[in-house]
Amino acid sequence: MSRNVAYGLGILLVALLLYLGLVTNSSKTTPTGLGPGKTAPDFKLKTLSGKVVSLSDYRGKVVLVNFWASWCPPCREEMPLFKRVYEKYKKKGFEILAVSTDSSVDPVKKFVKEHGISFTVLMDDGKVSSTYGIQGLPTSFLIDRDGRILKVRLGEYKEVEKDLKKFL
Repeated sequence: MSRNVAYGLGILLVALLLYLGLVTNSSKTTPTGLGPGKTAPDFKLKTLSGKVVSLSDYRGKVVLVNFWASWCPPCREEMPLFKRVYEKYKKKGFEILAVSTDSSVDPVKKFVKEHGISFTVLMDDGKVSSTYGIQGLPTSFLIDRDGRILKVRLGEYKEVEKDLKKFL
C-alpha cells in the first residue's frame, strides 16, 4: 500500500513540475533566442499533398506557425479553436501554418480529414522545429506581416483571437 502511495505521489510531483514548467515558460523566448521583435526564420516544408511551401510565401499576412502532433492531447484540443479563428479572419489577411512533428504523414492526414482542417498543414523535417527551438508541444509563433515575431506561446494558445484583434 505505501509503495503505491509513494508511486502515485511521484507521478503527481512529476506532472506538477511539468505543468509549472509549461506555465512559467509560456511567454519566454525559445533557447535559440526567437522571441517577440525577432525576425522569424524562413523555412520550406511540404504540405500533406507534397507541395513545397515557405514562410516567406505568406509575407504581407499575419501568420500563426503552430508546432503540433496528432498524438498530443493539448494540440488536438486547440485545433477546433484554430479552425474557427482561421475561418473568421482569413479574409483579413490571417494564415495558419500547422507544422506537424509526427513521424508519419498518415495519422496527420487522418486527423485533418476527421476535423475538416482547411488551413495549411506541413510536415516538419526536424530541422525547422530545431531552428525554432521547440521543446514542447504545442508551441505557436504569431508573426506579423513583415515577418517579425509578435508572440511565442508554449502550450494551448487559447488567447489567439484576442491577440489577432490587436494585429489585424
